[in-house]
Amino acid sequence: MESITSVTLRSLYISSIASLIAFSLALAISIALSSLSRRRAEMVLSIFEIFVGFPTIVIGVVLYILFYPRGPLGVLGILYTPYAIIIGEFLVALPIAVTHMFRYVYELKNYVRELVLSLGGSEKHVVKILIRELVPIMISSYLLAFSRAIGELGVALVVGGGIEGYTNVLTTAIALQTSLGNYEQAIQLGGVLIAITATIAAVLKVLGEYVLWRSS
Repeated sequence: MESITSVTLRSLYISSIASLIAFSLALAISIALSSLSRRRAEMVLSIFEIFVGFPTIVIGVVLYILFYPRGPLGVLGILYTPYAIIIGEFLVALPIAVTHMFRYVYELKNYVRELVLSLGGSEKHVVKILIRELVPIMISSYLLAFSRAIGELGVALVVGGGIEGYTNVLTTAIALQTSLGNYEQAIQLGGVLIAITATIAAVLKVLGEYVLWRSS
């Protein structure tokens, strides 16, 4: 039986990479949308909002069809590997990262640009100040994406398979141990997952209060 430490470290590794990719793309999308009119940007954003609540098991099935040996992307040979889980968790985490980050980027970009240029600053100064002001939001967006990714089961189970020592992550390990009747092990794994998500929630609360304090 695989150790809890091994499963936890694998989960942290896979979810960290998936969240980082999702966060990076979400930031690029938010910046791109901030160049559009508010109406057009909100229309695009509504698509991401729909996908926030999209069933992850459906995403897993779609990826399974794509990565199946005889599927369109079967030549990649990544089904039942950590890479498949990373792609799946990335797709799960991206919508929530975009929806959380976009409005802050949109409002701050326009406000900071107008303020800095009116005071005689350059576009270079605008970028520097904007990055500094967005740091708390970027951190919270990444943590939200990470929390969504590490607590996901559907994708990890369908495209990862829960293979011990290879693709078994916290959520699939909990499901496996429960199905085998190893409730003590399942509870311990659940406790680790709860501890991780609770820590993220606490950090997000502190960051949220910090952002409110700075804006007041």
